[in-house]
Amino acid sequence: MTLITDSPRRFDRAEQCVDALLEMVGKRIVLGLPLGLGKANHFVNALYARAAADPSISLTIFTGLTLERPEGHSEIARRFVLPLLDRLYSQGRDLSYASARRKGLLPANIEVYEFFMQPGAFLENSEAQRNYICSNYTHVPRDLLDLGVNVIAQMVAPSAGGDKYSLSCNPDLTIPVMDMAVARGVPPPVLVGEVNPQLPYMGGDAEIPASSFTFLLDGEAFDEPLFAVPTQPVDLTHYALAFHIASLVVDGGTLQVGIGALGDAVCHVLRLRQTNNRQYRSIVRDLTSDDSLQLRQNLQPELGPFAKGLYGASEMVPPGFLHLRRAGVMKREVYPDAALQRLLDAGEISTTVNEEMLLALKEAGRIHCPLTPADTVFLQALGIIDSNYSWRGHKLLSPQGEEEECDLHSEHGRRRLLGTCLNKKLRGGTWLHGGFYLGPEFMYRELRALTDEERAGICMTAIDFINDLQRDRDLKVAQRQKARFINSAMMVTVTGAVISDGLADNQVVSGVGGQYNFVAQAQELPGGRSIIALPSTWQDGGQCRSNILWEYPHCTIPRHLRDIVVTEYGVADLRGKSDRDVIAAMLCICDSRFQEALMEKAKSAGKLEKDYAIPLQFTSNTPDRIAAVFNDETRLRLLPYFPLGSDFTDEEALLAVALEHLQKVSKPRWKALPLIFAGRRICKDSSGENAWIHRCLERMGYDYADTYEHRLEAYAVAGALHDAIDPRRPLRGD
Repeated sequence: MTLITDSPRRFDRAEQCVDALLEMVGKRIVLGLPLGLGKANHFVNALYARAAADPSISLTIFTGLTLERPEGHSEIARRFVLPLLDRLYSQGRDLSYASARRKGLLPANIEVYEFFMQPGAFLENSEAQRNYICSNYTHVPRDLLDLGVNVIAQMVAPSAGGDKYSLSCNPDLTIPVMDMAVARGVPPPVLVGEVNPQLPYMGGDAEIPASSFTFLLDGEAFDEPLFAVPTQPVDLTHYALAFHIASLVVDGGTLQVGIGALGDAVCHVLRLRQTNNRQYRSIVRDLTSDDSLQLRQNLQPELGPFAKGLYGASEMVPPGFLHLRRAGVMKREVYPDAALQRLLDAGEISTTVNEEMLLALKEAGRIHCPLTPADTVFLQALGIIDSNYSWRGHKLLSPQGEEEECDLHSEHGRRRLLGTCLNKKLRGGTWLHGGFYLGPEFMYRELRALTDEERAGICMTAIDFINDLQRDRDLKVAQRQKARFINSAMMVTVTGAVISDGLADNQVVSGVGGQYNFVAQAQELPGGRSIIALPSTWQDGGQCRSNILWEYPHCTIPRHLRDIVVTEYGVADLRGKSDRDVIAAMLCICDSRFQEALMEKAKSAGKLEKDYAIPLQFTSNTPDRIAAVFNDETRLRLLPYFPLGSDFTDEEALLAVALEHLQKVSKPRWKALPLIFAGRRICKDSSGENAWIHRCLERMGYDYADTYEHRLEAYAVAGALHDAIDPRRPLRGD
């Protein structure tokens, strides 16, 4: 951060801060808000209320991923959600602009623009759709400045001494916006910090002095629970995807994973690879036939446990990374110097400080003999040479106050330079670089409980550091060895174009976010690969449809950046292949119900030879094949519905699985009749075998159904619980 001002003005009421802001900036406010968790909700609501009451104020809000409490859009969903609101969200503060925008009631003098929307939340919302800004995550700071942002407001965590604050969950955009403003020679935006002690304090780049803020809101009113995003249940399709993906992750490499069920599944399976390697190998073998390995070219399955471990470089920090850290998987540390990192990567030195490290750094030209002032600062910062050494005269001051000249030429000189650092571990190692985090309440608790040593290994930082290679390119290339960037998609064409953000009519589902950044980065990093993962099919109005398509009106990732695509049926390595071979590979990981039609379109377009036939071994890509791989009690015990844990009670967790199943099988409505008939029998039998279902119905308020419609709903829920829950699978992971 480069903005330094006089000590910030402090307020314990948001309205007072708004008064001061309007006096300083005037009535045209372009407000930048972090995406996700880090928004200063109290301040934003006070500013919104002031602008709504005063039409002479022009308020433009630019943000991403506005979080809203869940709503039930049906009677069944409402019964599930309402108790959650009381338990998980009762103390939180909703954003006023969000509900007004959803209802189309934003005042004429207030505009809201988003570059990434809560997935699926604003389909058919014309206000939100019109004001969506399609931008790569790394370009958002530029776009904010071009839009004229003059205020940034963000939740921050206080240090114990009160002289520093942490941007914590969202340094991603704030740091580059402030730095870019200085580089452009324009006044940096006013920085407003809303202090919440419940926000985990993260050091490193996220830590800034109090003087960086113009205004600080600090008081009991702002001390409130963080917005929790409960984990989603993981089905066997996502587990199949995760096993394929885990077999692509190289020991000693770099990992990026997104949020959601797929990310949870991938992290859990990587943990299984470490802690139950025999079962991991067995499942990968059964999912990956010898014939299918030809689709992977040189990407043979990675089967061994992690000796070197993984390093995380991920814009989104998912809860699964903490899961992997505890399991000893995410343990590879990187260091903030390219020459040092290259020596570590090559195995020429270890992370233990010794004479060989000094000599290797000198041989690489990173340090000199005698040491320069810059060399001394560099070596002492990393804990390589004694803090008592001074380059002035190249002398070491002993505890007794005696000076001794020392340099790199002799063994004695090197040992005196190393001093108390000899045989200790290098300082400054980072096992995770992240841009923002968002997750369930148990994730926030775990972050707050980290030891100082563990916390020091996490660096929350600017998004252009994580998602882009332009700045510090040599350092990033050295750090991001064997990178695997894992992202999900909605659809992929048979020629390798990826659709992740919107629909055919240009309705935006979510946004581009950082997906393009990581795909492009993978193409440039030596050994880097982009992995796009998706289930092969989806349910639409009771019909099964393919997610592998011939064509689509737009794409998020163009086909010239095609790399690796994974479905539950296998891995297709598309990089460097001809269109003919790409299409042939994509057909082999497509659901067999749709292979023939796609193949005929390819033949009609001249992309496949007329006599081409899909190899026989790939014509049995069916859900039954996947179910058969997992139809084993030992295996199913390893695959919990919520592998990372959950904020739900047991009954809520069971209901979450069942309601997801009910949503899939009840369109059109008559398809739910078998569940209703089965559920009716269950509701009349409250014996021990069905007692757990009756506890779930009680949680939904169906223990007393007062109308015929409510009784039908209860029957449907009971039937879904019976059908969806496999008693062989644990509810939660450990």
